[in-house]
Amino acid sequence: MSESGPTFWLDRIARNVVERERRIGRNLKVLRVESGIGASGFPHIGSVGDSLRAYGVKLALESMGYKSELIAYSDDRDGLRKVPAGIPEDYSKYLGMPVSEIPDPFGCHVSYGEHMSSILMDALEKLGIEFTFISGTEAYRSGLLDEQVSKLIANSGRVDRIIREEVGTNKPEGWIYYWPKCEKCGRIYTTRVIEVIPEEGKVIYKCDQGFKGVRGCGHVGEASYLRGEGKLSWKGEFAARWSALGIVFEPHGKDISDSFRVNARIAKEVLEYEPPLTVRYEMFLDRTGRKISKSAGNVITPQMWMDFSPPEALRMMMFKRYHGTRSISLQKSPLYINELELNLRRYHGLEKVGSERDRVTMRRLMEFTYLMEGVPNPPPYRYSAVLNVISMLPQELGFEEILRITRELISRYYDMKPEDLEKDTIFESYVRYAYNYVKYFGRGVREKIEIKKSTLDAINSFIEAINPDMSPDEMQNIAFEIAKKFEVPPKEFFSAIYLAVLGQPQGPRLGPLIGRLGVQRFKEILMRSLEERGVVGEG
Repeated sequence: MSESGPTFWLDRIARNVVERERRIGRNLKVLRVESGIGASGFPHIGSVGDSLRAYGVKLALESMGYKSELIAYSDDRDGLRKVPAGIPEDYSKYLGMPVSEIPDPFGCHVSYGEHMSSILMDALEKLGIEFTFISGTEAYRSGLLDEQVSKLIANSGRVDRIIREEVGTNKPEGWIYYWPKCEKCGRIYTTRVIEVIPEEGKVIYKCDQGFKGVRGCGHVGEASYLRGEGKLSWKGEFAARWSALGIVFEPHGKDISDSFRVNARIAKEVLEYEPPLTVRYEMFLDRTGRKISKSAGNVITPQMWMDFSPPEALRMMMFKRYHGTRSISLQKSPLYINELELNLRRYHGLEKVGSERDRVTMRRLMEFTYLMEGVPNPPPYRYSAVLNVISMLPQELGFEEILRITRELISRYYDMKPEDLEKDTIFESYVRYAYNYVKYFGRGVREKIEIKKSTLDAINSFIEAINPDMSPDEMQNIAFEIAKKFEVPPKEFFSAIYLAVLGQPQGPRLGPLIGRLGVQRFKEILMRSLEERGVVGEG
């Protein structure tokens, strides 16, 4: 890859990171990138996107010959700001308390925060992402952030000035951006520091602030800021962990741009740490156009995605680009798999790619999609064919029987040995995705197909002519006779039926296929497909 030629965006960022680290004279021994893991609600597709983009830069740095590490930092010291959909409403009693100290509503983890973090970690592992996990709560308690917390509190005037200049604040002059945890009510967002005792590493606080309709309990107490008895506000916490961990890159969403801008100045001007390089990516929208949100309840989790589509498709989508708002829909999962297959064919020279820029982009995209471990050949079958077969079969057959029938039909269609498909894990996963898709979404919306009027007339005549008493060979012969009668080339006649039934212009011999499905079911499938696909009869 020439530096003067087209460069994939992840490679470009990695190169910029290295050039900047060299310019400012920092150590290049280990280049750490970071992704923040929210622990206040259910992780969604956007949450994992942050980690994937950071991991992509890690891979790009390693491809340049540098050692790199992804830090997955859980914000489990944050207070609960809102009770998200799917959590009992009585959890409003925990508003303002650190999520690492709230009980898990599902009873399977030590805390609410640990439960939410574990969901995202599970997704990252399933996506093949290697990371070092750091709990925000443990980071404070272990003393990892002590130096940075002390410096920010000691320079609270400068921190306050930067915040006022960048985003403004309704806090009074002299506010200290640190939240001690009230030892009486357990909240952090209802406290304020009224005195700092730097020689003891302590603050005196009063719990008298309002938060989301909750009033502080009025307690006046003392807390150490060196033992994790509180936390920094977001106006400084990012800067503290960047400095403590030596972070050189972290992507961020459009919704926290202010946070990054404020923290970048605080890191540089107060902590004397050059802030990490960053890219701002756009939000993900659900199919209605609403931002995908943990609190709004329109969450598409990574685990939900992987019920309908492979992890490679999600990695590909995240690595395609980082700018531009994107609409995500599980109902569109077949399109994502089709795109993955197309790019695999392009990568291996089975489909043409236009310009040199497109070739570089596609090749690097697929190499990152497969985590630099080698890009496999595309499967010898198409997911769309698997989905079409499964959409024909009654769900009451159950997964194992549907798998068997699909294996038989697909092997015939693609001239393969059924035993080869028995050992093919990708094929079984395709069947699983398609089975789940049909189960939850039905047959879905089909693309329109155009069929000549004479061909459509021949198909309708064929539907009327066949009956359950006929053998597969008899039905095959009738198909040829009717095509000839309507002066339709046999190839065109069969192709139209296969497009309607299988979504492909070719298929196994029609007579045996009908015999396998049953005449009545074949008729229902064909007529329904023609109707759903909005078939247009032309001239």
